[in-house]
This record gives sequence, structure tokens and C-alpha cells, in this order.
Amino acid sequence: MGAVVEVQANEILGSHCHSWLPGSCLSIITMSSSKQRLIQGMHQDLSCPICLQLFQSPVTTECGHTFCQACLARVATEESEGKTAPSCPTCQALTKVEQLRINQQMEHLVQSFRQVPRDHCEEHLDPLSVYCEQDRQVICGVCASLGKHKGHNIITAAEAHQRMKKQLPQQQVQLQEAQIRKEKTIALLNRQIAEVEETVSRFKHQVAEQLGVMRSYLGALESSLGQEAEKVQQQASEALQNERKTMARYLDQLKQMEMVLGEVQDEPQTEFLRKYCLVASRLQKILGESPPIARMDIQLPIISDEFKFQVWRKMFRAIMPALENLTFDPATAQANLVVSEDGKRVECVEHKQAVSTDDPQRFDKSNCLVSRQSFSQGEHYWEVTVDDKPRWALGIISAETGRKGRLHATPSNGFWLVGCKEGKSYEAYVEHKEPRSLKLEGKPSRIGIYLSFDDGLLAFYDASDEDNLVQIFAFRERFTGTVYPFFDVCWHDKGKNSQPLIIYTPESQER
Repeated sequence: MGAVVEVQANEILGSHCHSWLPGSCLSIITMSSSKQRLIQGMHQDLSCPICLQLFQSPVTTECGHTFCQACLARVATEESEGKTAPSCPTCQALTKVEQLRINQQMEHLVQSFRQVPRDHCEEHLDPLSVYCEQDRQVICGVCASLGKHKGHNIITAAEAHQRMKKQLPQQQVQLQEAQIRKEKTIALLNRQIAEVEETVSRFKHQVAEQLGVMRSYLGALESSLGQEAEKVQQQASEALQNERKTMARYLDQLKQMEMVLGEVQDEPQTEFLRKYCLVASRLQKILGESPPIARMDIQLPIISDEFKFQVWRKMFRAIMPALENLTFDPATAQANLVVSEDGKRVECVEHKQAVSTDDPQRFDKSNCLVSRQSFSQGEHYWEVTVDDKPRWALGIISAETGRKGRLHATPSNGFWLVGCKEGKSYEAYVEHKEPRSLKLEGKPSRIGIYLSFDDGLLAFYDASDEDNLVQIFAFRERFTGTVYPFFDVCWHDKGKNSQPLIIYTPESQER
């Protein structure tokens, strides 16, 4: 095919110069090249420097440069958003874009240029009749035979048109598939952006809320300490003022004695001795009654590291969530457990209650139950009074965890627990054959449990002193799904472990 095209191209070339000398043929090519450069130059002069396309509604600035009206307006808008004055994109001269009008003469030139035939080779002025598969370009026969496409795989333009027309539907499908993929990607990015914004917003709200609680607590503490200091100051001032009055009276007595001694000094011998003995006796009495200098010790809190630590502990309790108003769920309690009417107290008894054990929500073997309330997000805090009960276990259980038969209390089985044995041995039920032993400084009478879904944290505290929470143990895990507060009352052991578990609810909870 390439040879045939080359012969055709030579014939076409020969038809232009069959009566010319070879030098004349060269002149035709030279003239064609000049025309090509002219057309290229006109195309460049009639193109917008911004979009590099032929002008659309051209406008000319005061500095003499021409642009598409829409292109210049877009640039001016971007500059105004950046708080800079609109300027010419070519020379940076200040430009009043809103006052520019369409350059009618330039627009007519562009319209005329668009009417120049585009189906002829700009270099050889021959029809664009063949297609170069290597360069993917429509060319003329001369380009195929003598030009830079010589030796390339050449087919007719009609054949190329048919081939590409057949490929068009497949390319449209590929384009649509690519578009769908990009739209899904953009939708995913939009969701991620929204999630980031929501996360940051939630974080800012939590920071403001927590710092607000801290400021409120510190303000109350500052006021309390200030009142205590003023009270001490008042007491000390009153005591010192009374002491000052006593000293003033004593000083007056000393001054009077000084005057008397001065008067006695000039008396005759007999009178001097008589008066001096009286004065000396009185003077010794006054000097003997001399009150000691008072020392007032002002008892105020010392701003020491220990004081700061105690303040931090109290503030830590202040920023904990409010106590959840939990109640035991009797429908989940094992048959030996008895729940009080208000749902705040549970104990294990020797005889089983007349309850159905077929309910999948009820524990049938272990002396356990859960609360009516469940959690799936946010942060929560509750406290359970254990007092001197020797055996118990507390924590959370996954809603999907089975409640029948013997329970294997590990996180992988949906249990996150801390417990006590024999009244002195404390354990965390972790992923091991044996629970992890915990060392506590004292024996807690009340256990605080803090759950945060956002932080992936379940922490246990000795809450015996409500102003001084001491952490016992913490599980760190991303909790998914719904969980219930869990309570293992343990077997009553013939009365040795009959003490109840009580959900702590203060009469007035100040936050």
C-alpha cells in the first residue's frame, strides 16, 4: 500500500510541474512553505495567550494586549480572590476589566481565519487524503512520499475513518467507565473530607467542653482557697489586734512606773527608801507579768508538688463524664440472683428463683447479669459499690457474646473485665491462660469504670475517694458494635460472698 501511495503522490506532484523545470518544482515547494509559515503566524497572532486557542469574544486592554473575554475575566476573578488588583497577564499592567469592550475588528479577523479550508496540507496545499498510522496524523500524498512520513505505514483517510468509527463506541464505553471510577473516587474523597471536618469539629467541641469544665473547676477552687485565705487572715488579724492592745496597756504601765521612779529619785532618804520599796515591789510584779511576744502561725495550703498533684487528681475527676444512671436488668440475671425493685442492688442467694432459663438473654450457669442500658458510641462512666465483698468481676460484654454455659472471660470472647478473689487478689482478664495479677495500694470499696469509644479505652478506677480516682487497669481496644455493662456477682459461697453489688448513685451529683 505504501508503494501505491508513493506512486500516486509522485503523479500528483508531477501534475503540478509537468511543464516546469526541476528548479521550478522546488519553487512551488518553497512558496508552499512560505504560505505555511504565514498561516501559522496568523494562527498565533489570533490566539489568546491564556487558553492558546483562537480568540473567543476578544477584548484589548489599555496596554494593547488582547485576550478572550472569558479568560481575562477568570484571571481577574482569581486575582480579586487573592486580594490583588487585576493586571494584564502579559505585562502585569493594571487593567480595568469591567470597562473593556469586544474588539470587533479582531473578532471579524478570527471569523475570517476560521473559514480558511482545513482539508488541505498547509505545507504542500494538497488534499489530506491519507493517514499515517505511526504518527496518528492525516497527511497529503506528498508528505507520504517525500516528506517526514516517508516509509511510515500509510492507509487511506477513508479506511482510517472507518476503523476509528468502529473503535469509537468502545472508547466511549471506556471513557464512561473511567468517568464513573473518577466520580466514585471524588465521592469517596468528599466523604473523607466531610469525615475530617466532622472529626475536627467534634474534637474542637470536646476540647472546649473539657477545658470549660476545667476552667469552672479551677475557678471554684480558686474561689474556695481565696475564701479560706480570707478567713485565716481575719482570724489572724483579730488575734494580733487583741495582742497589740494587751501590749499597749503593758507599755502604759511601764511608762507610769518610769515617771514614779523619776519622782522618787529626788525624795529625802527616809521618804526615798519608803517609796522605793513600794515602787520596787510593784515594778517586780509588772515585770513578772510581762506577756511573751506572740507568734501567729498562719495555716494555709502549701502550693507544693503534692498540692498540685492533689488538684490534678480532683480536676481529673471533675472532667470525667457524669455518672450513668444504670439499673440492673432482671431479665438477664442468673436464677440465683435477686435484683432490688429500684434495679440498683443485686445479690446471690442459695435457692434459685422461679424464672425461665430458656431466654437467650439470661445467664444460666454463671452468677451474672447486665444492665438495661447499652452503649455503642461516645464516652460513659459508672461506679459500682463492692465494699468488703470478697469475690466479684466488673466490666463490659459484647452484645453478640453468648450467655449460656461456662463463660470464658477474655477480650477475644467479648469480655473486658477486672475482678477480685478472696477479698485481696485483684485480676484483669486478658488474653492469657491465667488472668493478669494487679497490685493495688488499698482495698477499693467502690469501682469506677470509664468507657470511651472514640479513644478505644476501658479504664477501671479505685473510686473510694470520689475526689481522688486511682487507675487500677485499662484495656485499649477499638470497641465496635453494642456493649453492655457487665456484673459477675459470683457464688454466695454459703454466705461468705453474700454481700451485694450496688450501682452507685449519689444523692446530689455536682458537676
